[in-house]
Amino acid sequence: MEQRPALTSALPASGEGLIAGLRALLATPVDAQSVAGFLVAVDEVSRDLGETMARLTRAKDEDTADEAAKGAYLEFVTRVYPQVAPLIDEINNKLLAVADYQPPPELASAWSALRDDVALYSPANNELLAQEAAHGQEYGEITGSLRIELDGKQLSYPEAVALLEAPDRHLRERAYRAIEAGRAGHGPQLDDLFARLLSVRQRIARNAGNATYRDHAWRSLHRHEYTPADALTMHASVEAEVVPRLRRLTARRAARLGVERLRPWDLTVDAEGRAPLEPFESVDQLVTGMKRMLTELDPELAEHLTELEGGWMNLEPSPNKVPGLGYQSYFPRSRRPYIYYSVVGTNDDLLTMIHEAGHAFHTIRTQAAWPLTMHMSERAEMNELASQGLELLTLPYLGRDRGGFYDEAGARRSQASLLVRALRLLVAASRFDALQHWLYDRPVAAAPPSSAEIDAKWLEIWRRFDVGIDYQGVEHARDKAWQIVHIFLMPFYYLEYAIAYLGALQLWERVLEDPARALAGYKHALSLGSTRPIDELYRAAGIEFTFDRNTIARLSELVMRELGDEV
Repeated sequence: MEQRPALTSALPASGEGLIAGLRALLATPVDAQSVAGFLVAVDEVSRDLGETMARLTRAKDEDTADEAAKGAYLEFVTRVYPQVAPLIDEINNKLLAVADYQPPPELASAWSALRDDVALYSPANNELLAQEAAHGQEYGEITGSLRIELDGKQLSYPEAVALLEAPDRHLRERAYRAIEAGRAGHGPQLDDLFARLLSVRQRIARNAGNATYRDHAWRSLHRHEYTPADALTMHASVEAEVVPRLRRLTARRAARLGVERLRPWDLTVDAEGRAPLEPFESVDQLVTGMKRMLTELDPELAEHLTELEGGWMNLEPSPNKVPGLGYQSYFPRSRRPYIYYSVVGTNDDLLTMIHEAGHAFHTIRTQAAWPLTMHMSERAEMNELASQGLELLTLPYLGRDRGGFYDEAGARRSQASLLVRALRLLVAASRFDALQHWLYDRPVAAAPPSSAEIDAKWLEIWRRFDVGIDYQGVEHARDKAWQIVHIFLMPFYYLEYAIAYLGALQLWERVLEDPARALAGYKHALSLGSTRPIDELYRAAGIEFTFDRNTIARLSELVMRELGDEV
């Protein structure tokens, strides 16, 4: 069992120390010769701020029923951070105003991000950003209370989802309907919450002087290498190249299962009727097995995993954890990454844990190579390449003969599930991103769409990317499938998953040709953090930052070839 550090007791009752530290920075003279030392001082305060937010977030996510943790989080985001934000803006302006200072190449991207942040800052938004954060906490409370009632038993969300792999189709259908019944009970609350979030975001964009919230979000995410038009083109390419291939896989799966139409509870069960893969029975077995597998891949990466022991993973399921949520965060003062997830022993749990470990390794390798938190990557296009790249790099190591969890047949099944997941994610990312373009590419003074209008638009988008699954009788599950954590809490954060999978699949191409070079390029790119632009980071990994139709077609066909007749 994990031994976790005490959290709530370490949380600050107020932000006086942070505020004092920021004011001291503002009182410190700085010129071109002293910028380097000043940045070290800024970094110290940044570490305290980041550690505070990481601890507060961890405490309230680990137990959504913990009123003390909830209160501490809300106290900070609603009362303290609105005092901190203007001081951060003053420091950013102070840095940008230093005469005759040219940042070194490794800080060029960070300086570009500073300019974005200064351009978007508005004092009028401090209170609105606090409201947005509080609404995010409300989302966690609503979804954290989800309970699944099935056959007279109450199941956690992970336990119910695991039943969707059961060979018994009637059990799978009952489990699916039970999950959706639980979700449906939260639908009106989530609709109301999202309406409030839309209103807040429109006002944030207007106060910052942007014509649309999409314009605001694009710059706040520091997306300078591609445009909204490029994203829309990617959607069309996925529609043209990935959807038809997934429809072929859908038809093949239906034929193997002996059913006329594939239903949503038929997507993860083994098509040959074999029992679900069960790679581990406990968290300890998962971590031990991952160490063994990573040692075969690269002992240095295995050593990175040991840095997460001693309380830096929360993997045990519990009733009040936010369901379906998994992430890696960074505690900059402790200099440790932290992984949050709920595992119940499925193959998907294993693949997700590998994904989150990739994030952690990115953090560890950057931290070892560079001194400042400013050198750490904030760009999701690279962060997700770190995680999804590790998924692909470890594919050859899933078998026990190479340190993994499965016999030869099980390893092939696990590999196939990941490759299919990559194709499905390209479609899902296009759907979610298309919805967000529609939601946020409208004048900031315009009335936000109603929940009925959102549902109707989502259904239109769903049909555009229809891969052949029959939702008759469970239409509500499809119509409300847009209500995911990213849409509520991380606007426009989903496209990056698709971009990164295209990068990871390029990495997989390199694995098939030269595994050692592929691994070396991956590790090198992770160690660079944010010290180069995104396109250069991809090239450092030996791949291209691109999502044109030809690339999508080539990589989709690669997946189909590698799948063979496995699914």
